[in-house]
Amino acid sequence: MLGLHALGLSPEGVLFIEIILVCSALFALFGGGPENRTQKAVAWSFGIIAALAIGRIILGPIPNVQPVTIGLLLVGATYGVRKGIAIAILVTILSNIFLGSGMWTLFQAGAWSIVAVGGYMAANQFIKDEKLMIGRLMIAGFIAAFVFNYIVSLSVLIADPSLGVLIAYLITGLPFDLLHAAGNIVIAISLGPSMHNMLLRSLSPTNLSIRSSTNESRVE
Repeated sequence: MLGLHALGLSPEGVLFIEIILVCSALFALFGGGPENRTQKAVAWSFGIIAALAIGRIILGPIPNVQPVTIGLLLVGATYGVRKGIAIAILVTILSNIFLGSGMWTLFQAGAWSIVAVGGYMAANQFIKDEKLMIGRLMIAGFIAAFVFNYIVSLSVLIADPSLGVLIAYLITGLPFDLLHAAGNIVIAISLGPSMHNMLLRSLSPTNLSIRSSTNESRVE
Protein backbone atom coordinates (compact mmCIF):
# COMPACT_ATOMS: atom_id res chain seq x y z
CA MET A 1 0.00 0.00 0.00
CA LEU A 2 1.27 3.44 -0.87
CA GLY A 3 1.88 5.97 1.83
CA LEU A 4 -0.14 8.61 0.00
CA HIS A 5 -3.79 8.20 -0.92
CA ALA A 6 -5.49 9.59 -3.97
CA LEU A 7 -8.85 10.08 -2.36
CA GLY A 8 -10.06 13.24 -0.72
CA LEU A 9 -13.02 13.73 1.61
CA SER A 10 -14.38 16.80 3.33
CA PRO A 11 -13.66 17.15 7.05
CA GLU A 12 -17.39 16.79 7.69
CA GLY A 13 -17.53 13.56 5.72
CA VAL A 14 -14.53 12.14 7.54
CA LEU A 15 -16.04 13.08 10.90
CA PHE A 16 -19.37 11.49 10.01
CA ILE A 17 -17.72 8.20 9.02
CA GLU A 18 -15.58 8.15 12.14
CA ILE A 19 -18.55 8.81 14.43
CA ILE A 20 -20.45 5.90 12.89
CA LEU A 21 -17.44 3.61 13.21
CA VAL A 22 -16.67 4.60 16.79
CA CYS A 23 -20.28 4.24 17.98
CA SER A 24 -20.61 0.86 16.29
CA ALA A 25 -17.33 -0.34 17.77
CA LEU A 26 -18.13 0.83 21.29
CA PHE A 27 -21.50 -0.88 21.14
CA ALA A 28 -19.88 -4.11 19.95
CA LEU A 29 -17.16 -3.89 22.60
CA PHE A 30 -19.32 -3.12 25.63
CA GLY A 31 -22.85 -3.95 24.49
CA GLY A 32 -22.80 -7.65 25.31
CA GLY A 33 -23.13 -9.20 28.74
CA PRO A 34 -22.24 -7.39 31.98
CA GLU A 35 -18.82 -9.06 32.02
CA ASN A 36 -17.87 -6.78 29.11
CA ARG A 37 -18.51 -3.69 31.22
CA THR A 38 -16.58 -4.53 34.36
CA GLN A 39 -13.83 -2.15 35.40
CA LYS A 40 -11.20 -4.73 34.48
CA ALA A 41 -12.69 -5.47 31.06
CA VAL A 42 -12.99 -1.78 30.18
CA ALA A 43 -9.47 -0.99 31.38
CA TRP A 44 -7.93 -3.87 29.43
CA SER A 45 -9.90 -3.07 26.28
CA PHE A 46 -8.84 0.57 26.22
CA GLY A 47 -5.29 -0.36 27.24
CA ILE A 48 -4.95 -2.72 24.29
CA ILE A 49 -6.45 -0.17 21.91
CA ALA A 50 -4.09 2.54 23.16
CA ALA A 51 -1.03 0.28 23.00
CA LEU A 52 -1.65 -0.74 19.39
CA ALA A 53 -2.54 2.80 18.30
CA ILE A 54 0.52 4.32 19.98
CA GLY A 55 2.73 1.62 18.52
CA ARG A 56 1.44 2.42 15.05
CA ILE A 57 1.99 6.14 15.56
CA ILE A 58 5.53 5.68 16.89
CA LEU A 59 6.48 3.47 13.94
CA GLY A 60 4.72 5.80 11.51
CA PRO A 61 7.99 7.09 9.96
CA ILE A 62 8.72 3.52 8.78
CA PRO A 63 6.30 2.87 5.88
CA ASN A 64 3.76 0.14 6.64
CA VAL A 65 5.66 -1.24 9.64
CA GLN A 66 3.46 -1.32 12.75
CA PRO A 67 2.27 -3.74 15.47
CA VAL A 68 -1.42 -3.55 14.61
CA THR A 69 -1.72 -6.48 12.21
CA ILE A 70 0.00 -9.01 14.49
CA GLY A 71 -1.79 -7.53 17.49
CA LEU A 72 -5.20 -7.95 15.86
CA LEU A 73 -4.48 -11.52 14.80
CA LEU A 74 -3.88 -12.28 18.48
CA VAL A 75 -6.82 -10.16 19.65
CA GLY A 76 -9.16 -12.03 17.32
CA ALA A 77 -7.77 -15.37 18.48
CA THR A 78 -8.17 -14.44 22.15
CA TYR A 79 -11.32 -12.31 22.29
CA GLY A 80 -13.30 -13.56 19.31
CA VAL A 81 -14.94 -11.88 16.35
CA ARG A 82 -17.05 -9.17 18.01
CA LYS A 83 -14.34 -7.70 20.20
CA GLY A 84 -11.71 -8.23 17.53
CA ILE A 85 -13.62 -6.13 15.02
CA ALA A 86 -14.44 -3.46 17.61
CA ILE A 87 -10.81 -3.11 18.66
CA ALA A 88 -9.69 -3.03 15.02
CA ILE A 89 -12.03 -0.13 14.28
CA LEU A 90 -11.07 1.86 17.36
CA VAL A 91 -7.34 1.38 16.82
CA THR A 92 -7.74 2.60 13.24
CA ILE A 93 -9.73 5.69 14.19
CA LEU A 94 -7.51 6.63 17.14
CA SER A 95 -4.23 6.30 15.26
CA ASN A 96 -5.58 8.04 12.16
CA ILE A 97 -6.36 11.11 14.25
CA PHE A 98 -2.57 11.60 14.29
CA LEU A 99 -1.61 9.93 11.00
CA GLY A 100 -4.35 11.40 8.83
CA SER A 101 -7.97 10.50 8.08
CA GLY A 102 -9.83 10.15 4.84
CA MET A 103 -11.98 7.71 2.94
CA TRP A 104 -9.18 5.16 3.34
CA THR A 105 -9.97 5.07 7.06
CA LEU A 106 -13.08 3.04 6.29
CA PHE A 107 -11.07 0.59 4.19
CA GLN A 108 -8.34 0.31 6.82
CA ALA A 109 -10.90 -0.37 9.53
CA GLY A 110 -12.55 -2.98 7.34
CA ALA A 111 -9.25 -4.61 6.42
CA TRP A 112 -8.02 -4.82 10.01
CA SER A 113 -11.42 -6.16 11.04
CA ILE A 114 -10.93 -8.96 8.52
CA VAL A 115 -7.47 -9.57 9.99
CA ALA A 116 -9.05 -9.95 13.45
CA VAL A 117 -11.64 -12.36 12.06
CA GLY A 118 -8.84 -14.27 10.37
CA GLY A 119 -7.02 -14.49 13.70
CA TYR A 120 -10.13 -15.96 15.28
CA MET A 121 -10.56 -18.51 12.50
CA ALA A 122 -6.89 -19.52 12.43
CA ALA A 123 -6.27 -19.43 16.18
CA ASN A 124 -6.03 -23.21 16.35
CA GLN A 125 -3.08 -22.98 13.97
CA PHE A 126 -0.87 -20.62 15.98
CA ILE A 127 -2.12 -21.16 19.54
CA LYS A 128 -1.85 -24.64 21.04
CA ASP A 129 -2.93 -25.19 24.66
CA GLU A 130 -2.49 -21.44 25.26
CA LYS A 131 1.07 -21.63 23.88
CA LEU A 132 1.94 -19.30 21.01
CA MET A 133 3.47 -20.94 17.93
CA ILE A 134 5.73 -18.14 16.70
CA GLY A 135 6.53 -19.69 13.33
CA ARG A 136 2.88 -20.08 12.42
CA LEU A 137 2.07 -16.58 13.66
CA MET A 138 4.81 -15.28 11.36
CA ILE A 139 3.18 -17.03 8.41
CA ALA A 140 -0.24 -15.66 9.36
CA GLY A 141 1.22 -12.17 9.68
CA PHE A 142 2.92 -12.43 6.29
CA ILE A 143 -0.34 -13.43 4.59
CA ALA A 144 -2.37 -10.86 6.52
CA ALA A 145 -0.13 -8.05 5.26
CA PHE A 146 -1.08 -8.69 1.65
CA VAL A 147 -4.76 -9.21 2.46
CA PHE A 148 -4.84 -5.92 4.38
CA ASN A 149 -3.01 -3.95 1.72
CA TYR A 150 -5.16 -5.32 -1.10
CA ILE A 151 -8.38 -4.35 0.69
CA VAL A 152 -7.12 -0.85 1.47
CA SER A 153 -5.97 -0.45 -2.14
CA LEU A 154 -9.57 -0.92 -3.28
CA SER A 155 -10.17 2.63 -2.04
CA VAL A 156 -8.65 3.97 -5.27
CA LEU A 157 -11.62 2.57 -7.20
CA ILE A 158 -13.87 5.20 -5.66
CA ALA A 159 -11.91 7.95 -7.39
CA ASP A 160 -11.41 5.96 -10.62
CA PRO A 161 -13.31 2.65 -10.94
CA SER A 162 -10.85 1.19 -13.40
CA LEU A 163 -9.18 -2.20 -13.11
CA GLY A 164 -6.07 -0.74 -14.72
CA VAL A 165 -5.79 1.89 -12.00
CA LEU A 166 -6.09 -0.75 -9.30
CA ILE A 167 -3.47 -2.99 -10.91
CA ALA A 168 -1.07 -0.07 -11.33
CA TYR A 169 -1.65 0.94 -7.71
CA LEU A 170 -1.00 -2.59 -6.48
CA ILE A 171 2.19 -2.93 -8.51
CA THR A 172 3.50 0.45 -7.39
CA GLY A 173 2.68 -0.37 -3.78
CA LEU A 174 4.31 -3.82 -3.80
CA PRO A 175 7.49 -2.62 -2.01
CA PHE A 176 5.30 -1.21 0.77
CA ASP A 177 3.39 -4.49 0.94
CA LEU A 178 6.66 -6.36 1.36
CA LEU A 179 7.68 -3.93 4.10
CA HIS A 180 4.40 -4.63 5.87
CA ALA A 181 4.92 -8.39 5.57
CA ALA A 182 8.53 -8.21 6.74
CA GLY A 183 7.55 -5.92 9.59
CA ASN A 184 4.89 -8.38 10.70
CA ILE A 185 7.49 -11.14 10.86
CA VAL A 186 9.76 -8.99 13.02
CA ILE A 187 6.85 -7.93 15.25
CA ALA A 188 5.71 -11.54 15.63
CA ILE A 189 9.18 -12.57 16.79
CA SER A 190 9.92 -9.59 19.02
CA LEU A 191 6.51 -8.67 20.45
CA GLY A 192 4.28 -11.65 19.70
CA PRO A 193 4.97 -13.53 22.96
CA SER A 194 4.49 -10.39 25.07
CA MET A 195 1.24 -9.54 23.29
CA HIS A 196 -0.02 -13.08 23.74
CA ASN A 197 0.81 -13.14 27.46
CA MET A 198 -0.80 -9.74 27.96
CA LEU A 199 -4.01 -10.90 26.29
CA LEU A 200 -4.08 -14.05 28.41
CA ARG A 201 -3.73 -11.97 31.58
CA SER A 202 -6.60 -9.76 30.46
CA LEU A 203 -9.06 -12.64 30.52
CA SER A 204 -11.46 -12.56 33.44
CA PRO A 205 -11.39 -15.61 35.73
CA THR A 206 -15.07 -16.05 34.91
CA ASN A 207 -14.36 -16.34 31.18
CA LEU A 208 -13.33 -19.48 29.42
CA SER A 209 -9.63 -19.77 28.69
CA ILE A 210 -8.22 -20.29 25.24
CA ARG A 211 -8.00 -23.86 24.08
CA SER A 212 -6.95 -25.10 20.70
CA SER A 213 -9.62 -27.79 20.56
CA THR A 214 -12.76 -25.72 19.95
CA ASN A 215 -13.66 -22.25 18.76
CA GLU A 216 -16.30 -22.01 21.49
CA SER A 217 -13.62 -21.88 24.17
CA ARG A 218 -12.38 -18.49 23.00
CA VAL A 219 -13.86 -15.44 24.62
CA GLU A 220 -16.63 -13.88 22.54
